[in-house]
Amino acid sequence: MKILSLLIIIAALTGCATTVIHPSLKTAAGLPELIPVHDFVANRGSNFNYQISPDGKKLAWIAVKGVSLHIYIKNLENNTLRTIPAGMIYGGFVWAQDNRHLICNSLDESGTENSLVFTIDTEQTDEHKIFKLISHYGGVKSLLIQQILNDNEHVLISNNQRDKTVFDLYRVNIDTKEQTLIAQNPGNVTQWLTNPQGELTGRIVKQANAYSLEISQPGEPGYKSVYQWTLSDDVQVISIVDKGARIYLLSNKDKDRQALIELAADSGKEKVVYADPMVDISRVYIHPVTGIPLIAFSYPDYPKAVMLDQSLNAAFMKNKAHANYTIDSSDNQFHRVTINLNTDQGYEYYLYDIKSSHLQLLGSSPILAYKNILADTTPIEIISRDNVPLHGYFTLPRDVPPRHLPMVLWVHGGPWDRDYWQYDSDIQFLANRGYAVLQINYRGSTGYGRHFQELAIGEFADKMQDDLLDGVNWAIAQGIADPAKIAIVGGSYGGYAALVGLSSTPDTFACGIDMFGPTDLVKLLEDFSPYWKLEMDLWHQYVGDPTREADRAIMRAKSPLFKAADITKPLMVIQGADDVRVRKEQSIELVDKLRQYHKEVDFWLVPGTGHGITDWPLRLKQFRKTEDFLAGCLGGRSSGFDYYQLGAWLF
Repeated sequence: MKILSLLIIIAALTGCATTVIHPSLKTAAGLPELIPVHDFVANRGSNFNYQISPDGKKLAWIAVKGVSLHIYIKNLENNTLRTIPAGMIYGGFVWAQDNRHLICNSLDESGTENSLVFTIDTEQTDEHKIFKLISHYGGVKSLLIQQILNDNEHVLISNNQRDKTVFDLYRVNIDTKEQTLIAQNPGNVTQWLTNPQGELTGRIVKQANAYSLEISQPGEPGYKSVYQWTLSDDVQVISIVDKGARIYLLSNKDKDRQALIELAADSGKEKVVYADPMVDISRVYIHPVTGIPLIAFSYPDYPKAVMLDQSLNAAFMKNKAHANYTIDSSDNQFHRVTINLNTDQGYEYYLYDIKSSHLQLLGSSPILAYKNILADTTPIEIISRDNVPLHGYFTLPRDVPPRHLPMVLWVHGGPWDRDYWQYDSDIQFLANRGYAVLQINYRGSTGYGRHFQELAIGEFADKMQDDLLDGVNWAIAQGIADPAKIAIVGGSYGGYAALVGLSSTPDTFACGIDMFGPTDLVKLLEDFSPYWKLEMDLWHQYVGDPTREADRAIMRAKSPLFKAADITKPLMVIQGADDVRVRKEQSIELVDKLRQYHKEVDFWLVPGTGHGITDWPLRLKQFRKTEDFLAGCLGGRSSGFDYYQLGAWLF
């Protein structure tokens, strides 16, 4: 009887899919196949995080086995394969130098953003001894800094156990868990710097109005300052080589765009290794042993990669137009590497033998099974109302004339982040449901130089929001967007922008979705975690200092919580119950106000979740709620009940 009842429920629910209502979609010659929600969030063909061992003889990755994630370990010499339940892994893993253990960083208690470091013994047969915690548990944030070349027994870990506002550096034995303090934070060190051999060679120190890169000279006590920059500069240490004699940096000091530079520690002389003529250098891949930069990556529109070592025969860079490459791992000799190749429609994973130029496909995103119906994402450039070039991306539903379509304005979080040309399950999901999706890298977004980012100072809810509205007006002027059917959707800062859009320009949007967005800027800054202390200058510069009464007044005026009465369109609010960045009280107070005003609001307080949803049952529910909500206000498609929801009820 239970089975019969279940079958009856399934039969009833699977008939709840909705057809399109919007005229432009109803008259389309043929919408593409409706991709099931579970294929976006819980595909049983999922595989990722391919890692080659330091000796190049083993390969480990994560994939679904049965109905759960497992770690796969393959011996490349004898082709044997073993699987281990993935358990608590959330952020992937790397190989230890002993070629036996995997080392993982994982979140501790849900939502707290504290993290653990543990090992996985790939040769252990006793399942109770496979996983071993090697960091502190409970209320401590521990981070794996790096492994140590030529040392199979230890790794470097930093944690804030002693002082919750800063991180000390430890050498930890991966077998005995014994911890040896290498450096105690005096209270102003933002980063410890080590060479590939695991030797502490430097640190970054936060001063009153500046940062200083300090190097420990061999045979000399203490540290020597070799490079200084202001709070408005953006500097990242890429690697330290030759025992501190040379340092590679990404820096925009004395320039607009971040470039890769080589710094001589003794003389202070700088040499530009590579600079993109249009945008910042976003990341650099270095040799795992020498620390020498090999590839520089930038993102002017489509991804761009430049070989810095001309001897590197990069066959993997060819024959894939616009692909976004990441070298996920390499052996210590840099003979074999694993590569993540990302396009707007999915991922492919390769094992590449550098000497022979042999490229072997290891796996791919299961979503690529729908490659013939996935949407294309196209870079765009528009000009803002105050004559600032704005870049972004437009994704149009497949096989639908791009005229008068319902549209979702998707706003990225951060705000010191940006949208990229890459696969995004949210974007493809929305396009498959019939929506044009617009992404604008508004002022303040990273990657476009110092000037563009600093245009956002003091512009929360003002010119940053104008940039988004200018993007909407552009899409309307192009004839692509139906001005009466536009939703604003985003997470974190994007959720804040959605609330600002609905409260400040209610006639522009038909509805909105706020995910984890702050509603009160004063409380946002006052509630940040203790270890954000050394980063607060940035927030004070761009948003305001709540200890100053004048700033508090401005921040309050830009907080959607106090404009709830002006929200007139349907709103969905998604909030993590355990979020430590945007506390749940922010959303609860806003929703209470909206309901007092008899506003239309759908509120989902997500249990056991922090600042974002990662568990697939909850992601499935998020996507289902989203498609139903948008179908109601924009007239696109909804798949109705997804039978994976039955499995989600068991979790």
